[in-house]
Amino acid sequence: MGKKKLLIVGGGTLCLEILKILAPRGGFQFYVASRDLEKTIHMCNLVRLACLHTGAIPLIEPLMIELGHVAQTAETIARIKPDLILNCATLQSWRVITRLPAPLYRLLEPAQHGPWLPMHLVPAYNLMRAVMLSGTRAMTINAAFPDAVNSVLDKVGLAPDIGIGSVANLVPAVQLAIAQLAGCRVEAVRVKLVAQHYFSHHVPRAGLFPHAHYRLNYWIAGVDRTGTFDDARIFEVVRSELRRLGGISGQYLTAASAAGVVEGLLSRVEVETHAPGPHGLPGGYPVRIGFGLILLSLPSGLSRAQAIATNQSGLQQDGIHSVLADGDVLFEMEHMSIMESVLGFSMPIMSVHDATDWAQELGGKFQLFIKRQGLKAMA
Repeated sequence: MGKKKLLIVGGGTLCLEILKILAPRGGFQFYVASRDLEKTIHMCNLVRLACLHTGAIPLIEPLMIELGHVAQTAETIARIKPDLILNCATLQSWRVITRLPAPLYRLLEPAQHGPWLPMHLVPAYNLMRAVMLSGTRAMTINAAFPDAVNSVLDKVGLAPDIGIGSVANLVPAVQLAIAQLAGCRVEAVRVKLVAQHYFSHHVPRAGLFPHAHYRLNYWIAGVDRTGTFDDARIFEVVRSELRRLGGISGQYLTAASAAGVVEGLLSRVEVETHAPGPHGLPGGYPVRIGFGLILLSLPSGLSRAQAIATNQSGLQQDGIHSVLADGDVLFEMEHMSIMESVLGFSMPIMSVHDATDWAQELGGKFQLFIKRQGLKAMA
């Protein structure tokens, strides 16, 4: 039997970091697709050449895909017949506003992630339409704001199977913090954390904050020790002693999360991990993956409904009030008012089918804002 086929869509930094982890292991035949074919070729060549230093010879094929051309994308997917598809594409990375001068960043940062939803939703929406049209049975993984995007797409029958990053990026630090407080080996600690992107993003930077929505359970040497240490103390260790590089450098951690999910989904041994957006649910959860299956792995005493409600509250802190049954998204006016005052952009409600228009308007107004500040265009 040949190697499993992994199609990665989106040729940015995260894609490169994922390839740097997975390519030397030789477990997949890789297809890397983006709309910038020359850049993608150069990235694939970099990984090939680096792998030769360790004696690995990965199979990597660069492709050009324009996700806005759904029928053509579907034809490419049908030709490749991938086993897994990993979406890393976005119209504007979350990193862009972090590169603004500090005073300008401080104006926009309180709006949080939710108002930028169209920038992440549109490529995923187009890709999932293409996957459906292709007739393939590939499992799909979304890296673009999966805490919200997967939930929105679920309402229109296009949910990716699972996401990566977000809650998964926080768990290793929580595990290590508990081990330090308990004076035990890190491998003796098992953690289960239910949390949305807002929580996962803010805890490493600020520790436990007021009105946080999450559920944390942990075991030491197989014994439930939940509550042994004050949660604020655990998260303070995460914030201080275990503070890590963020930004572009921090993509390595997200890539490690992606590698674990990609390999875990096809594993013949069930793997315990964390992931956002499993089966189109909002926020992040502990899950069991393997044999092509994804199952929630909630701690005893926490129901599925309670876990979902926790993450829906987190979505509101991230600027998304609710996702309606038809896929329409209602935004928190407190967050959207910041976008209106700074960028002149207001979107109280968004239909999935209008997301492309909203994304174009938002992108245009952001670039106009940058131009007015005397800055160069940012992408």
